[in-house]
Amino acid sequence: MYLDVFFKVVGGLGLFLYGMENMSSGMQKIAGEKLKKTLAALTTNRIMAIIMGIFVTGMAQSSSVSTVMTIGFINASLLTLQQGLGVILGANVGTTITGWLLALNIGKYGLPIVGFAAITFMFLKGEKSRTRALTIMGFGFIFLGLELMSTGLSPLRTLPEFIELFHSFKAHTFLGVIKVALVGALLTAVVQSSAATLGITITLAVQGLIDYPTAVALVLGENVGTTVTALFASIGANSNAKRAAYAHTLINIVGVMWATVLFKPYLKLLENFSDPTVNMSTAIATAHTIFNIVNVILFIPFVGYLAKFLCKIVKDDDNGIVRVTRLSSLMVTLPSVIISQTKTEVLAMASNIKEVFFKLEELYYDDSKLEAYCEEINNIEYKLDLYEKEVSDANFSILNKGLQASYVEETRGNLITCDEYETISDYLARVSNGLRRLKSDDIHLTDIKKETLQKLNSMVFDFFDDINKAYDTNNKELFIVSIKKYTAIKNLYKEARNEHFANEATNNDIMPSKLSTGYMDILNYYRRATDHIYNIIEHFAKI
Repeated sequence: MYLDVFFKVVGGLGLFLYGMENMSSGMQKIAGEKLKKTLAALTTNRIMAIIMGIFVTGMAQSSSVSTVMTIGFINASLLTLQQGLGVILGANVGTTITGWLLALNIGKYGLPIVGFAAITFMFLKGEKSRTRALTIMGFGFIFLGLELMSTGLSPLRTLPEFIELFHSFKAHTFLGVIKVALVGALLTAVVQSSAATLGITITLAVQGLIDYPTAVALVLGENVGTTVTALFASIGANSNAKRAAYAHTLINIVGVMWATVLFKPYLKLLENFSDPTVNMSTAIATAHTIFNIVNVILFIPFVGYLAKFLCKIVKDDDNGIVRVTRLSSLMVTLPSVIISQTKTEVLAMASNIKEVFFKLEELYYDDSKLEAYCEEINNIEYKLDLYEKEVSDANFSILNKGLQASYVEETRGNLITCDEYETISDYLARVSNGLRRLKSDDIHLTDIKKETLQKLNSMVFDFFDDINKAYDTNNKELFIVSIKKYTAIKNLYKEARNEHFANEATNNDIMPSKLSTGYMDILNYYRRATDHIYNIIEHFAKI
């Protein structure tokens, strides 16, 4: 019998957790863009931020997802600390929707829901449709897991030793409430899912293994345990993100403190909303919701004070780490957010590359600024190296998360463009260094050679600008049309090279070798930069 109970409880818990993961990830894939746009629409209005937090958490079916995403946004300076605190307060209310789903008591329908979704999944071809089927399957697994756990725990109601064990965890005294709440917090911290521990709590209460006050005390502790995920997400983040994570924990700890001190009046309050003798599941879900709503109402007036307090406790960090993008902090958020931000960062790289082109253009007219501009161009090239590393780190981290095909393709396109942009900047930096070497050796380009390089610089810039616009707007036709400019640049390069070698062969004055190799090096740098621009066309236009 003990083995049978163990198998059913462990199996049920496994199915429940798998179902929560499937449903949550499915909801995120379906609503990813909406979640991102919803948070992006936040204003400084704390009430609006709370409403957005409720909405985002309800869509993602996970307070951990929305809280961790919010911490990432704060770390990336996409949200202020006060906006983030509002979202976190809303997330605490939004997560109670899960409790109401568990209270539906449709465990017997879990198996047919799983079966229907699995059969549908096998016959569907579209990626979005298959994602929806997996989400429904996860929904079914949640109730199937609860049913198995309930069935497995049922025999324990009649065993004296288990009755005695559960009776030792009763919230009938102040210390008892604290002890039970600590058990709930510890269990949630280990499982990393407040939904899972809430499901276990409902199952134990329905089977009569714990009474209603004990179940309520466990729920209080679960609200603290779930903040561990956000604390982990803040490791390595900036000071504002750490403040948001600490605020999440502090808000829930303070909430549990007032609820434990006023535990008996709190239970009386709950009786006005739901009767545990009529429906235990609904009563526990009500307790979970009322606690979080009351806690949010209590904290709303103090959000500004809480932000100031956290700013005093957590000092601004200055660890010397140079970050050029906002991606390092978003690695724990939704893939759609990372992908969108990546494109923004790659377009920022393009702006830096255009600046290099402009500086080179100016140098062909006036080389008096050569030394200063070379330093600036080399600094830009170094910065773009950092861009490339941060973009790669963030995007390779999400490629291993089972992204849908459209996200994978978009991520690959961003990574390829980023890599090519970084290489283009390398060659442009070599152009400026090549010009500096010629000047330092007191070697001067002829007017014809200057005009050729100037024309080449202008044509390569136009080509690059077109490709960047095509990348920005996803304009495949512009990619293809731009091939004409690639051909024109190649032809100019060949003409310049042939003319150079012809002059070298026929000129009675021996051309200095440093001038000959230096000029040809610069021509080749432009040609190679052009080839790397063309590589982007090959990927997006599939030619």
